[in-house]
Amino acid sequence: MYTLAQAELLENCDDTIFIIAAPQLDEEYLNAGYKKSERSYKLIYQYNEYTVLCSEYRSCKPGVSSVVVIPAYLIPRRPYPVQVYLYAIDLYSSNPAMGQREAAEITRKQFGLQHFAHTTLGRALKAFVRNIEEASEYRDDETYEPDVEGSLQHAGRTKSNEAKQKSDTRKQCGIPTTQTTASWRKLAARFLEVKKICRIPKQFIEACFKLAKEWFNEFCRFLL
Repeated sequence: MYTLAQAELLENCDDTIFIIAAPQLDEEYLNAGYKKSERSYKLIYQYNEYTVLCSEYRSCKPGVSSVVVIPAYLIPRRPYPVQVYLYAIDLYSSNPAMGQREAAEITRKQFGLQHFAHTTLGRALKAFVRNIEEASEYRDDETYEPDVEGSLQHAGRTKSNEAKQKSDTRKQCGIPTTQTTASWRKLAARFLEVKKICRIPKQFIEACFKLAKEWFNEFCRFLL
């Protein structure tokens, strides 16, 4: 189980080791019989690899989950901070003429990353849409409907048998169709517009942290 803590920007840290402390939780969990340890995560950002050390509280009671305190920018099992993914998604979704490769390359340069592939952007966008799709206020029911995999399809478009077969083949291979990607972009852009994500660099990052924390607190899941 995770709980999110406020944290300063990674680039403000004196070295590449970032310690996430939660002194207000120490007394609560230690008094309840939990044992404190650390869990380590790696993040790549601004030409550095950072080690984020997070407090972890483990219970001696069987069946009780441990609690890990992580910063709002960290998404477990993802190598970049949340603002990297949201920047790429926002850039790609708000520029219909831009391809994934171009958006990924701009993102890579913006955040000092050695690698940030268009496939990474595609997977992040898909996960992002799958999550926000569940919040009905961001769906346009006349335009979108969930398919059996939880992704979005544009409704009302007829296809020939040959085109449908080609589309089915792409889905079986895990390749999103142009039509599906367009739907994802539209929903992502509408969601970020509603959330009023500011595109001024520092304010954008702060807005990403706030959004990630609000989303986690409301739905008990990560944005991506």
